[in-house]
Amino acid sequence: MDDLPSAPGNAPGSFSTNKPPLGEPSKARRESLKKHNEKAPIQLQNLCPIHKYYAAADTVLAQFKQLLKEGDLDGAYIIGRRFALFSTISLPGHDYYASPDPELIKLRLKNQKDAQWVTTGVERIVQVMDKQEIQKQKAELERIRKQKEKEEKEKMEWEQKMKQRLTAESSSGSSMSVKRGGEEKDLISKLASLNNLFPREDADEEEELIPSAPPQHDIEQNEEMPPLPPPMAVPRIDELEHSMLATSISAVDQLKSNGMTPMFEEPPSYSDLFLDVLRTSSVGNSTESLHQSTTSSSSIPTSSSLPPVQQPRISIRTIQQTCSHQLQSCINMKQIEFIRLGTYQGRLASSSPKYDSTNGCAVISPLVVATHIYPQHVVHKAKKPDLLQLQHSCVTTTSKYGLGNVAINEIIDKRAPPILNAVRSKLGLSKHALIIPSDVHDYLVDEHILPQDKFVGACGGDILAQGHLNELVEMMVNGHEVSKKSKSVRKLKVGAALFFHEHVVSIIKIPLANGACYFDLIDSLPSSRVGGMASRTRCKDRASFETLLRWYASSKFSDSQCEFIDANKWDDGMCDFDPRVFQSFVWTETQ
Repeated sequence: MDDLPSAPGNAPGSFSTNKPPLGEPSKARRESLKKHNEKAPIQLQNLCPIHKYYAAADTVLAQFKQLLKEGDLDGAYIIGRRFALFSTISLPGHDYYASPDPELIKLRLKNQKDAQWVTTGVERIVQVMDKQEIQKQKAELERIRKQKEKEEKEKMEWEQKMKQRLTAESSSGSSMSVKRGGEEKDLISKLASLNNLFPREDADEEEELIPSAPPQHDIEQNEEMPPLPPPMAVPRIDELEHSMLATSISAVDQLKSNGMTPMFEEPPSYSDLFLDVLRTSSVGNSTESLHQSTTSSSSIPTSSSLPPVQQPRISIRTIQQTCSHQLQSCINMKQIEFIRLGTYQGRLASSSPKYDSTNGCAVISPLVVATHIYPQHVVHKAKKPDLLQLQHSCVTTTSKYGLGNVAINEIIDKRAPPILNAVRSKLGLSKHALIIPSDVHDYLVDEHILPQDKFVGACGGDILAQGHLNELVEMMVNGHEVSKKSKSVRKLKVGAALFFHEHVVSIIKIPLANGACYFDLIDSLPSSRVGGMASRTRCKDRASFETLLRWYASSKFSDSQCEFIDANKWDDGMCDFDPRVFQSFVWTETQ
C-alpha cells in the first residue's frame, strides 16, 4: 500500500460533528470524470485465451501505479475504476476463469489480490479528493470575503474623495462668482466711457458696439464636430472564430491565474482500457515515423516528405449492404447454394442430455474437416465406443461431392458430444462452456483423431482486409501456404476450421472430376435461411467463395461493433480485442 495516497482524517479519538459523508465533497468532480470517461465493462471473447486478458490487466495496473506516483488523482481514479470493473465483472465472465489449471489459478489469485488493492486505493483517492475540494471551497470563500472587503474599502475611499471634491468646488465657486461679477461691471463702465468719445449715428450701431453673449444653441452649432471613423469591413468567418477562440482562451488563462476554474472547462479525458492503454506500434510504424522525421527536417519539401493522401474509409454498414447485394447476385446465378442439414448443435440437449452438443462448434468443425480429409483414418484410430459404432455411416455417406450430409448430422448429434464432455472435464470447464480451439486440437491429436501430418498452416488477422482473407483463400485453393514454393495440387481435399466472432465453422474444398472445385461452408448453428437447421453453403467457384466469406464476416457485427469498426483502424497489437479478428487452421490429404 506504499504507493497509495494517505487518507486524511482527524486524530485518533477526535470527532468532527460537521464532517460531511465520505465522497460527498468530491461527488460533482467524480461524476464529471465518470461522465466523460466511464465505459461499460468490456465483453471478453471466450475463444481468446484468458491469460492474454490477465496480461492486459497487469498493464493497466502498472498505469494506475504510475498515475499515483505522478499525483494525477483524476487519472488514477478513472484507470483504477476500469481495472476494478474489468477484474470483477469482465474476467469472471470468461469460461476459463474457474479452470483448475494451476497456471490459471495462479493468475486468477493474483488478479483478485490486485483488484482488492486497487479498490482500496480508489477509496483513498476519494478521501484525498474530498479534502482537496473542501480546501478549494474554503479558499474560494476566503477569496470572496477578501474581495468584498476590498470593494467596500474602495467604495468608502471613493465616497470620501467625492465629498472632499464637492466641498472644495462649492467654496471655490462662490468666490469666483463674486470676482467675475466685479470684472463684468468694470468692463461695461469702460465701454460706456469709450462710446461717449464718438458720435452716435443710430441705435443699431450702438447695439453692435456693445458685445452680447451669443445664444447657447448657436455655440453648439458652430463647434466643429469630430469626423466619423471610416467604415469597418465585415470580418471573415475564420478570423471571427480565431478571435473568439483567442478571447475564450485568454479568459480561461486569466481565471486560472486568479485561482479560479472556468465553469465551461471540461474534465480531462483518459484513454480507453484496452484500445489505447495497451495499444502497441509495429516495427513498420516506427520505421515510417523515423523516415518522416528525417525528411521533415529538409528545408526543401519533396514528394517523399509530403504526407500520404488518406483515402476515405468506407462505413461498415455500406460494406454490409454491398456484400449482401453480391451474395444475392451469386444466388440468382446459381453460383451459391444454401443446403439444409437435418440437425443443429444442441438439438438433443433436452431429449438426450448425453448427446448435448451446445456450444460445441470448436469440436464439431475440426471433426468435419478430419472426416472430410480421411474418414476411414478418423474412425479406425478412435478409441471411444461411441465413435467406433459410426464407422459404417462415416464411410458410406461420402460421395462425389465430398462428405455427405448424413455424416455431418452424425458428427453434430453423436460424435461431437462425447469429445466435448471429455475436453471440458479435463479442463474443468462448465457444461456449456466454449472451448479454446488449441485445447481441442491438442485433444484430437492426442486421440489420433486429427492427423498432425495433414496440417498445412494457420492464418488470421482482419477478416475485412482483402490481403488477410486472401491467405485463407489461397491455402484452400492450393492446399499449401502461400509462402511455400510448391506446385498447386487442385485435386487434393482441403479443410479448414474458421474461428471468428466466438464461433467456429468448417470449410471444405471438394475437387471435381473436371478439374473444378466446390467450396462448402458448414455451420452447425441454426439458420433462418434453411428453416432453422444447420446449413451447408456451397460455392461453385473461387469468386463466389470469396463473396460468401465477405458476406459471412460482415453480417456478424452488432451495431456497437459497427461503431467500433468505423471509429478504429485495425491494429495487430490489439487483435485479441477487435471484433474483426479471425483465425483459421488448414489441413489437407496426403499427396
